[in-house]
Amino acid sequence: MKAMLQVSRLGKSFGGLKAIDDLTLSVAEGQFLGIIGANGAGKTTLLNLITGYLTPTSGSIVFEGETIHGLPPYRIARLGIGRTFQVVQPFDEMSVLDNVMAGALFSRSGVHRSLAQARVESVGALRLVGLEAQAQLAAGSLTLGAKKKLELARALATNPKLLLLDEVMAGLTHEEIEDIMTVLRRIREAGTTIVMIEHLVHVIVELSDYVYVLNFGRELVRGLPDAVIELPEVIEAYLGAPMEAEGK
Repeated sequence: MKAMLQVSRLGKSFGGLKAIDDLTLSVAEGQFLGIIGANGAGKTTLLNLITGYLTPTSGSIVFEGETIHGLPPYRIARLGIGRTFQVVQPFDEMSVLDNVMAGALFSRSGVHRSLAQARVESVGALRLVGLEAQAQLAAGSLTLGAKKKLELARALATNPKLLLLDEVMAGLTHEEIEDIMTVLRRIREAGTTIVMIEHLVHVIVELSDYVYVLNFGRELVRGLPDAVIELPEVIEAYLGAPMEAEGK
C-alpha cells in the first residue's frame, strides 16, 4: 500500500538533546495510526516537525509525493494536513462557529475561499463532532470536553486529508472519552486518515489499525495494537523496569 505520509530517518536536536533520533514511519491512506510512548518520548515533537512548527535537523518528510519539511505551517495545512494541539486555545470571546471558520479560511480548498463557503463547511464540521447546537455560544463558555470537540472541528474545517491528533482525550471524563472516540470513528468513516498520539492505551487499542511506540525519540517497536501493548519492552517503557530486574 502506497504511503500518504513518509517520514525517513528523521532527526531533531535541541542542543545536545536528541528529541527525535533516526525515526522512520509511514502512514497509508485511510489508516488510523496510533503513536504511544512515555512523557518525553518525542511524540509532540514529531507532530510539530510534520506540521512545520519545527524544522528537522536531519531526514525527510514527504506527503503525497511532495517534500514538506521546511515549509511553513500554513502551507502544510493547505496541502491537506490538519492537526489539534495538546492544550486547547480557542478564541474565547468569539462564537464556536467563528472559531471553526478561522480554521476553514486556511482550507486546502484554496486561498480565495469566501466567508459563505467557510461558514457552510464550518457548520458541517460542527455537525460531525456534535457541536452544531452550540454554534452561537462563546467558545470560552464550553466545557473542556466540548472545547476538545471544537479543536477537532477547527482542524476538520481545513478539509484535511490527514488529521494529526495530539492527546485529544487528555483531561476528559470516561463519558467524554467515549464520546470523542465515537466522533473519531465518524471522522474516519468520512474518509480522513488519522494519526493519533495518546497516553490512554485502551483508546489506541480500540481505534488504531497499527501502532508505533516511541522511546527517547526512537522507535521502540511497531505492530498491531493488541500485540504491541503486551510486549515487555513496551510495558517497561511506560512503567519502568521491575524492581527485581533493576537490582540485578
